[in-house]
Amino acid sequence: MLIVLTVFLFSPPVVAQNASLKVSPKVCVVSEQQAFCDLDLTFNWQQPSPSDACLYQQNKLIKCWQQQAVGEFKYKARVQVETIYSLINPHTGVLIAKTHIEVQSTDAKKNRRRLRSPWSYF
Repeated sequence: MLIVLTVFLFSPPVVAQNASLKVSPKVCVVSEQQAFCDLDLTFNWQQPSPSDACLYQQNKLIKCWQQQAVGEFKYKARVQVETIYSLINPHTGVLIAKTHIEVQSTDAKKNRRRLRSPWSYF
């Protein structure tokens, strides 16, 4: 009994089971000429039971829903660095789900690694 109580007290809290937040596209490719990309994002989310939920980009509020279990939302974003999107219950501050957008560069490396040692004759 003591072991069960100890495990219960020291286990991390369960935030939201079976909740998900998906974004498409997941990758932003930036070039040398342009340090950002403009994306038309589509968010799909779901949670086990209807409740209030708000979508945040980093700490910026984007949109809220009331008593919804699923949702879809289209959003235009300018992305420069990896960006985290979170679905949060506005009343409790509990994180329901989160996702992120990766940023990749098209810049090729200017210097290539030498395959042979400089002292090799072959």
